[in-house]
Amino acid sequence: MSVCVSLEKIPAKLKDCIAEVCADLGIGVSENGSSLRVSKGDSFKAALKNGCYSITYRKKCELFRGLSMLDGLSENDKITVDAPSPEMLCYMVDESRNAVMNHDGIRHLVRTLAALGYDSLMLYTEDTYEVPGYPYFGHMRGRFSEKELREIDDYAFSFGIEVIPCIQTLAHLATAIRWPGLRAFSDTGDILLAGDDRTYAFVRACLETCSRCFRSRRINIGMDEAHSLGLGTYLKKHGYRKASDIMLEHLGVVAGICKELGLAPMMWSDMFFRMAFGGAYYVREGEIAQDIMDKVPENVTLVYWDYYSLDTQRVDHMLDCHLKFSNPVAFAGGAWKWSCIAPHNKFSLVSTKLQLDSCATHGIGQVIVTGWGDNGGEAAQFSTLPVLLYYAERLYAGHDVDETLLKKRSVQVFGAEWDDLLLFDLPNDMPGTAAGEVSHPVNPCKYLLYNDPLEGLFDKHMDDDVSAQYASFAKSLLAHASDKRWGYIYNSLGTLCDLLAVKADLGVRITAAYKAGDKTALRELATSVIPACIAKLDVFTAAFRKQWYTENKHFGFGNEEIRLGGLKGRLESAKMRIEEYISGETDVIEELDEPRLWFDYRKEGEIRTRYICYNSWSGNATVGQM
Repeated sequence: MSVCVSLEKIPAKLKDCIAEVCADLGIGVSENGSSLRVSKGDSFKAALKNGCYSITYRKKCELFRGLSMLDGLSENDKITVDAPSPEMLCYMVDESRNAVMNHDGIRHLVRTLAALGYDSLMLYTEDTYEVPGYPYFGHMRGRFSEKELREIDDYAFSFGIEVIPCIQTLAHLATAIRWPGLRAFSDTGDILLAGDDRTYAFVRACLETCSRCFRSRRINIGMDEAHSLGLGTYLKKHGYRKASDIMLEHLGVVAGICKELGLAPMMWSDMFFRMAFGGAYYVREGEIAQDIMDKVPENVTLVYWDYYSLDTQRVDHMLDCHLKFSNPVAFAGGAWKWSCIAPHNKFSLVSTKLQLDSCATHGIGQVIVTGWGDNGGEAAQFSTLPVLLYYAERLYAGHDVDETLLKKRSVQVFGAEWDDLLLFDLPNDMPGTAAGEVSHPVNPCKYLLYNDPLEGLFDKHMDDDVSAQYASFAKSLLAHASDKRWGYIYNSLGTLCDLLAVKADLGVRITAAYKAGDKTALRELATSVIPACIAKLDVFTAAFRKQWYTENKHFGFGNEEIRLGGLKGRLESAKMRIEEYISGETDVIEELDEPRLWFDYRKEGEIRTRYICYNSWSGNATVGQM
């Protein structure tokens, strides 16, 4: 069924937004289309009667969710929902790990979230937003100007989405602290100096920027993973103090500034657990001391983040611990896209089901989906669509949903089959790596891409048929490269797999031929295989560049070009070295004489998958920086 609607009966202030979402959804807009009427009410309804479509919504974002349900309605059909709207359904997009979304990308994200029914969007910005008086803060990192932040807020507001700033006011500020200005009041490499007036002047400036640029009075102030708090400049200046005391004092000051500005802060809660449990965050038993809980300012919402747990007892206990605080509690799960160039939707879906089951049991109504971008922000921002869909359908239903519904909604919202979108996982989808078989996702597509052809740090971490696996993956992905909306992602991941079909085991093949003294095989590798690998690398680089520029600002891709350019240089060098060996100019290739070891230090003969997770380009590509 093809839907075409007339917007003649739509209020003027809604027409443009509805037209934009209709364009995304493939819904036609014409004066001759079926009449569409919308109204606000106490329950949700989407219906088709007498050839007229109608949507009744509670929250404004539900209007656009309703639009996504029109395709599939027959005469006299209606969809009604009496269950309450989700208290909070928020997506957090990482704008700090090299990739900062561009004008078109962020607007596309807003419309996609609206069509799913999300009511809020967090922009995670460590130093990628403008703060007057601190010109080096986010310098050359693609930071958002105040004008851009206001435009994002205005645009999202028109779709019923609250934009919530998500910043850091203690740790995770290494890219900012490297500059002399902030380094003067830092504790350690990524942590601000607690108790220093300059720190609080800076934090106030950050909070004032957020207060000016966003309608929302909610703000995430970060404060997670401050592992070395008080052990650097603070230690020299004040002597040793318990991290919990420093943290709580600092939190008190920051929360106080928020109160002055009329802001309602939330923060990642892990540091309270690390203080109580000897550095551990996830625990299955034990309690946090009452005196610590009593010192947390009452205006702070605690965010329990968990992207890993496949253990119900652990999630239940963590929520029990959170609910013993006097503070509001939110849960943050993960749409895994942060360990390499491809996502891990299947793992996310398994872990999310378990975590949301526990949230439902504990009455947690505020839910955040995080899309981090560690070590480069390489994965496409829209590569986790299945996970975003699952969260939305689950929370709107008020209970778990089956795959039949997910398949239907995938086509309605994304114009793509559910199973086809799960193909985005293929570059890491190796045998023995499913959730339950591994404790967290593996990322062979990244470590095998950058695995040096001569040093071979990861030569043992692949199966013998890895080349054939990647060739098959490439075929499956590239079959969808012409998809109108998502083809650029299929093409990027498909060309990556096509490259890995040659590159993944290249070092293994080179080493084997060298050890066997097979110069014929080495000549084939140098004159044919490596040049083919370089050609495929160029194709992937072009596809990856298109993906990046489709979604993100140009800033950041220079780092990717340095990485890929370095790989190309190493391939060219390997070709040269092999040719010198074949010709007799040298009688040894030193790196190939070194033994290949397990990168994860496992014992020989252990029965488990060879595939691992190692998300560090520098540690992967350059032994000297490990």
